[in-house]
Amino acid sequence: MTLTPSLNSPGALYRKLERESYRAFHARSRIHKADHFFNFCVTAHAMRDYVLEHLGIEKIDQQQFHEQWSKVPSLAAARDIANSTKHFQLREPPPTKAVRRHKSKFIEIYANGRGEVKFAEVEGPDITVHLSDGAAMPLHEFTREIMSYWRAYLAQHGIKVRRQSVTQLIGDAAK
Repeated sequence: MTLTPSLNSPGALYRKLERESYRAFHARSRIHKADHFFNFCVTAHAMRDYVLEHLGIEKIDQQQFHEQWSKVPSLAAARDIANSTKHFQLREPPPTKAVRRHKSKFIEIYANGRGEVKFAEVEGPDITVHLSDGAAMPLHEFTREIMSYWRAYLAQHGIKVRRQSVTQLIGDAAK
């Protein structure tokens, strides 16, 4: 029996990655944004183990995969963020430069049942990740880049990812 019954494949974990990205981007409080961002990074890092297990890669042969993934700055940042909390602190300085919390402006879109749409500019909490290559990525770009990487990687290895419904993706917000 698995301890994660709904996360039984790389495709299922990828769909969780999408949900965490949505939650992180749409969180209204600083603490919830940070929580969902961290959960996104842990899930992104866990994709490595799910893929290796699915492909049947023996432990002795896994190092070359980890080395390749560590060359991708956004994946390395997700690893560093996930491991920094798991181990409380990293023994060696991580290549990821920093994670900064700040406020950003967003556009909220409101639609009613009559087809009328309204836009409102709001300010809310945001996160920017400063990668090892010097790039500064806002939260939405960081999560999108990681999801694009894993989606392409899974497809390249013949691992199918079913689309999830909007209700499944955004949960209660869809009601």
